[in-house]
Amino acid sequence: MTVALREPVATISNCLDGVRDMLNALDDKGLTQALREIETLSRRTHAVMLDLLAELDSRGTATREGFGSTARLVAGMLQLSASEARTRVEHAAMVGTRRTITGDTLPPRLPATAAALAAGEIGTGQLRVITETIAALPASVPESARERAEADLAGYARDFDPRRLRIIAHRLLTNLDPDGLPPSDDPIPATPVRGELWLRDRRDGRLGLEGWLDPEHGTLVRSLIEQLAGRRPTADGVPDTRTVPQRQADALIELCDRARATDDFPITSGEPPHVTVTIDWDALRTGLGAATLDYGQLISAGDARRLSCDCKLIPVVLGSDSEPLDVGRAMRIVPLGIRRVLVARDGGCSFPGCHRPPRICAAHHVQHWIDHGATKVENCCLLCPMHHQQVHLQGWDITIRGGRVEFRPPAIIDPDRRPLTNPLRH
Repeated sequence: MTVALREPVATISNCLDGVRDMLNALDDKGLTQALREIETLSRRTHAVMLDLLAELDSRGTATREGFGSTARLVAGMLQLSASEARTRVEHAAMVGTRRTITGDTLPPRLPATAAALAAGEIGTGQLRVITETIAALPASVPESARERAEADLAGYARDFDPRRLRIIAHRLLTNLDPDGLPPSDDPIPATPVRGELWLRDRRDGRLGLEGWLDPEHGTLVRSLIEQLAGRRPTADGVPDTRTVPQRQADALIELCDRARATDDFPITSGEPPHVTVTIDWDALRTGLGAATLDYGQLISAGDARRLSCDCKLIPVVLGSDSEPLDVGRAMRIVPLGIRRVLVARDGGCSFPGCHRPPRICAAHHVQHWIDHGATKVENCCLLCPMHHQQVHLQGWDITIRGGRVEFRPPAIIDPDRRPLTNPLRH
């Protein structure tokens, strides 16, 4: 390393040591801010590393030194696996500075992506999605469409984690290459499940499940649960830390939500399946306190508020001794007509990057009806169970503007609270 380069690299190293020494003195806000800035610095450092690789490759150093390829040279220099070294060299060829045979400088093949990476706005996961998507475009796609696709993906990559960006990229690829493989539409067997199932109330109020299914239907149920039990990072990219049993339980709950949302679900005494929640009005209004379910289990008032977003309410007037004096008529908070408009407008879960269908989504009141929010299209949006809970618990603000649902993340996720929409719906 030359003296001119050694000095700035040493300065960066010393600054990182200083940050590590200050960790214990930072409050929560300082920690989160430092984490964002270090991540940005890490991404910018990665961009510089790819520029160095591109320059090394353009000079043919690996061939002269007898390594045959830059990937082999880098793997030996940095103790990288062969696959990681190849990936870095491939990325460097797409976002690194290029040179002609005469030494003239050329812009990167993916200029928007290179600029976003150099600014620390995207990471290696998003970079991988973009490079793989552009490489998958058929030769028949015009160059102008390729450039627009790359710029669009680089823009989305600033707001979406790699998993959700890949969903967006797949949609874009499908639009640009409609002759690709169609999605599988294999029918799901409709034979009734054969087996035994025991439901037992545990002392802590939880429901215990035990039973068995025959091999044929056991395989079917297991495949459905495993399909829904994959890891799902949160909207801000935090890894899913649920255990396998926890994810499988969530998958079973989602299967029930999907079944309950169908029009042909069996009814009991003329009504579809429902859950009765008993709660004091003040607790429901404030979100402080507890509520009681059908079988005596307790849930928080906050959870009761979430459940009441899209449901039938049956008001019960209680006397001084909690004796029911009057039971009102059921009132559907979100009528079928409004829900149909929401389905047409939102197309499914409106949370940024979510592709879940309308049939499992609840209608969420932007201003809760308890807080005098009106039940109208301009005050409602569709949210899947996972994002419905996330919005209630984490403090996401929602605005409906021009027929689009905008989400502002909590400040701990994005201090600027930039509004996000779901590009899969528009």
